Amino acid sequence: MREALGRAGVGAVPGGVPEGVVPAVVGYGSAEVSGGVYVRYADPRLVEALNGCWYRLAVAEGLFGEGGEFLLMLPGGEGGWRRVRLLEGWDLMGAGAETVLGAGAGRPDFTALALDGGVAVVAASYAGGAGVHAVRPPGSVTGWKRWG
Repeated sequence: MREALGRAGVGAVPGGVPEGVVPAVVGYGSAEVSGGVYVRYADPRLVEALNGCWYRLAVAEGLFGEGGEFLLMLPGGEGGWRRVRLLEGWDLMGAGAETVLGAGAGRPDFTALALDGGVAVVAASYAGGAGVHAVRPPGSVTGWKRWG
């Protein structure tokens, strides 16, 4: 897993997962979404556009903690949250989505969470394209309260 994350440009960080963060970010609706973008699969710059949008949204919403650290959850919640940071040359939407962060380049399926649990940035694939959006505050989403 560490090697696959490395190909995506993500490095594991010691320190573990802070206590009190939500176990998963599920069941949210438009009221909890505070920003985002959708890119069609036909866009020749799909991966580049998704990577750029993800990073700008992550910075704008305050995803990154000290030293650029954040929590990452793989598709299906496999392994729970991992404490990570971006490495030089990262490529979450291309190499990452091809390996452990999705169903192929430009088809992401992962969630990033701020260390304080205040915001999640979700990357997801849909029928005609992929998108990234922020969920704030992820711990108060209706689906989690109802089903968690």
